[in-house]
Amino acid sequence: MQKSYLNSVKDYVSSLLTTRTPIENFYHDVNHTKEVVRSAIEIGIGEKLSEDELEMVQIAAWFHDVGYIEKTAGHEKVSVEYAKEFLTKLQYPSNNIEIIIEAILATKIPQKPKNKFDKILSDADLIHLGKEIFFDRNNKYRVEFENYLGHKLSERDWLTKTIDFVNDQNFHTNYARRNFSDQKKENLRMLNEQLQRITNNIE
Repeated sequence: MQKSYLNSVKDYVSSLLTTRTPIENFYHDVNHTKEVVRSAIEIGIGEKLSEDELEMVQIAAWFHDVGYIEKTAGHEKVSVEYAKEFLTKLQYPSNNIEIIIEAILATKIPQKPKNKFDKILSDADLIHLGKEIFFDRNNKYRVEFENYLGHKLSERDWLTKTIDFVNDQNFHTNYARRNFSDQKKENLRMLNEQLQRITNNIE
């Protein structure tokens, strides 16, 4: 693995996200990206990627949300432009750049991954759905969502929205399904329980 490629990408993206992430982006910041990179490594190893393949997945993970520094809707395409320009300057292999671009685009909701790279990055991006940290991360995302919405949602509306989102997402790799599906079900159960309590109080 060419450590210089990864180090260059890490330094570049970390700098971009640290200096240019809008204050409204309470969730999509450099910390989220670092979590996705760590998860991509974990899932990539679990899926038995080669060293070179693991490098591509990590690079894709670093770049996948860079577009948020400019826009929310359509950020994936902006992320791709940043990745393409920087990796081309690094003289990174063009066929690998294409794989990375496709993986980044595959994270767009609803996710439609086509190959192992797409699947690993897509799972890494939403792996918190199947972890105990889910509620902390979801609360951060709520702040960001309401920042752009311009007003706060009721607890009932937010829970309904969250439950619909979690229900609609499926893990794509065998590793993620094996290791995170049970906690995802538990998180969903707790969300439904919270919604039921609120509904009962209203009635």
